[in-house]
Amino acid sequence: MSLQDEQFAFLKDVRRLLTKAEELSFEVSGGELERTIETQTMLVRTGAEASMDSTHLRRCAIALNLFRPDGDRWRLVQSPVELDELGRYWEELDPRNIWGGRQGGVLQLGCFERNPGGWPSKLVAQLDQPDVSLLAMEAVALADSDRPSAVVLSASTQDRSRPILKRSSTDPGGVGLLQELLVKAGKLDKAAARGSFDLATELAVKEFQRDKELVVDGVVGEKTWKTLELEASAIQGGVAPAVSRFLGEQDFVRAASDLNLEVAIIKAVYKVESNGKGFIGEKPKILFEGHVLWDRLKRKGKNPVQLAVGNESILYPKWTKEHYVGGAGEFKRLELAESIDQEAARESASWGLFQIMGYHWQSLGYPSVGNFIDCMSRHESEQLEAFCRFIKTKKIKDGHSLRDLLKVKDWAGFAFYYNGSEYRKNAYDDKLREHYRQFSAGS
Repeated sequence: MSLQDEQFAFLKDVRRLLTKAEELSFEVSGGELERTIETQTMLVRTGAEASMDSTHLRRCAIALNLFRPDGDRWRLVQSPVELDELGRYWEELDPRNIWGGRQGGVLQLGCFERNPGGWPSKLVAQLDQPDVSLLAMEAVALADSDRPSAVVLSASTQDRSRPILKRSSTDPGGVGLLQELLVKAGKLDKAAARGSFDLATELAVKEFQRDKELVVDGVVGEKTWKTLELEASAIQGGVAPAVSRFLGEQDFVRAASDLNLEVAIIKAVYKVESNGKGFIGEKPKILFEGHVLWDRLKRKGKNPVQLAVGNESILYPKWTKEHYVGGAGEFKRLELAESIDQEAARESASWGLFQIMGYHWQSLGYPSVGNFIDCMSRHESEQLEAFCRFIKTKKIKDGHSLRDLLKVKDWAGFAFYYNGSEYRKNAYDDKLREHYRQFSAGS
């Protein structure tokens, strides 16, 4: 959603707010909507505002003066109790709406704003380019309230061993190897292997992905590379290719049917909100959270303060990125935590493609955390199943589920609850919308 779209939606909610104010017998006079940079600078200098980051500058906040009759005069309402019903109504209109009365201070009582999140410095098209800087990172989706923002970790050297290629990619070495593997797999005529990622190569990639039940998108990432290499090795050795544990087209069809959503929606979420792969070697991908272990131990009547001595890298009271190592190294952290308490440790890691926290095992319908981990260790389709259960059971404050937000294609609402309030910094909602458009078009 662009900032202009956010402004349109904000003012629609303001119109509803004014109607509600009239129903509650308030009279309203206009206040501030747009604020200049000069005004914001003055407010920061005088201490009235904490920073230059203001929703007024984005035209997503309005200050209203609310009155009620008092004899033959109008009384400016300055009681949080008296305005509480109106404030709650505003916040129920959209998860990003904030009423200033909950922020404290009489001066904020008439402030009604919409938090559109942080804003990226690049266009979404630029954010999606598979350049060197992006290949060196792996995103770990939030998927829970235990992380205040989505986590981004450096990818391992092994993860960067093959380039991400797609139509018009300009990596002659990578494209040459790709075409060689496609020729061996019988998907590309040798005469068509000219060293450029053209239409013929894209169609050959898609045909291979379809035959191997991979995501059919024409993009050659780690899973397509690995499957191509296994296929070439099997052909050369005269044996059957190894069975893949990657997601395939039918997995998305089953998930979409279960959730009563379009397949394109499920694929878009997978592309944007998963970390791209569910396994590191033979083990499911994890990210261990020491502050969650701290809480789980307290719940079991154990003293984490004493247990933290010598275990500072896996046991601490507040969330921090400081101790993440990523990749296979996260399992070393988990093993150390298991020596303290196996069940609590497993509940304190997030698992698989969508990084679902282990402590959700019971609410998601698994008989034990051990059973949950067994499922996550089996196949990426099991990890997708856990995600489907998660978005069906995860409720937002109006009683709807994350699945309901996807049903109506509320990309910003879904990203807000799934990635945290700063979802706009990585344009998660724009990426969801764009991938949905591409998959709907069959590209």
